[in-house]
Amino acid sequence: MSDQPRAGENLAVASRAPREPGADDQGLFVRSRRPGFRWLRFRWLRFLRLGFLRPSARRREPAVWLVAPGTLFFLLIVGIPLAIVVWTSFLRIGSGNIANWAAAPFAGVSNYSNGLTGPNVLGVSVLESVWISIKFSVLATLASTPIAFFAALSVYHRFRGRALLRSIYLVPYVIPGFVIALLAQLGFHDTSGAVDRLLHALHLAPASTFWLIGPNAFWAMTFTEVWEVWPFIYLLLLAGLQAISRDQLDAATVDGAGWWARLRYIVIPQLKGIYALAFALSTLFHFGNFTLPYIMFGNTRPASTVTLPINIYYIAFNGFDFGVASATAVFNVLILAVPAAVYLWVVRVRPARAREALTAKGAATAKGAAV
Repeated sequence: MSDQPRAGENLAVASRAPREPGADDQGLFVRSRRPGFRWLRFRWLRFLRLGFLRPSARRREPAVWLVAPGTLFFLLIVGIPLAIVVWTSFLRIGSGNIANWAAAPFAGVSNYSNGLTGPNVLGVSVLESVWISIKFSVLATLASTPIAFFAALSVYHRFRGRALLRSIYLVPYVIPGFVIALLAQLGFHDTSGAVDRLLHALHLAPASTFWLIGPNAFWAMTFTEVWEVWPFIYLLLLAGLQAISRDQLDAATVDGAGWWARLRYIVIPQLKGIYALAFALSTLFHFGNFTLPYIMFGNTRPASTVTLPINIYYIAFNGFDFGVASATAVFNVLILAVPAAVYLWVVRVRPARAREALTAKGAATAKGAAV
């Protein structure tokens, strides 16, 4: 073996050699002591050298810098407009001073009280719109979830034509929302619509049911919403089914478990997180859906279809009361935070508490055994 040092040993030895006290305090510019590096560096850029040349130091860098660009983008796109809406909710802004809204008089909480109790130009108050939106969101979610679940089960196993059937399931999801609203308007048209003709042929309803006016308009809107968004929940559940181990299902089959036992004790428990996510996202989408009720019913909309987004639109652009509209929008954001909080509790807080309880129970059992 040669006594010559290998390539890179001088660098390694130099990196492990002790530094002289105060070697890094020799002024603004410091020449690197490592062989082969001849450039000058700033003292305040030392973390760059540590991050690129020393892996141990790079691992100590805070991970928050990785999410900083996304956080800044979120603040620019969402945070600043939300702050402006919150500020304008305390101002008295109308059609006369909208051009100089920053100098509008301060209204306090009167916008919130007037917005929650006073009717809009359609004669529907915000609280009534909140109840309509809650019914609409909950019914649409409850109706679309079982449809999506059985659709995901139908294409879980391999068979001829499975790819084609999966593509057909996604047709309502890829059609734009305004197109679905226009198709629903034609389909639910009185006497000439396909829905009236079909129900009359099956002797389930008269030929003139009037789906686009009166109380039946709410059910027509809900049915259209279910047909539009169930493929989204289907995609989530199908991804969850694909993640379930085949070995676990095969082992249950060998042990004598039937399809119902496998579905109840293996499949459904492992889809709880997917169900929570689907419930939260679909409820948020239904509650904030503006396109469907606005286009489906036009200007002659019945009171049963005035959801909260529609109410906010009419307060702002028909009543020209932008301060009350901003207050109602803030109230809308607070309501939308409820499903998100439920989802976080289901997927994070509840499992964490269960693990803590299990750990405490195990510690108590071990202590009792030791005694």
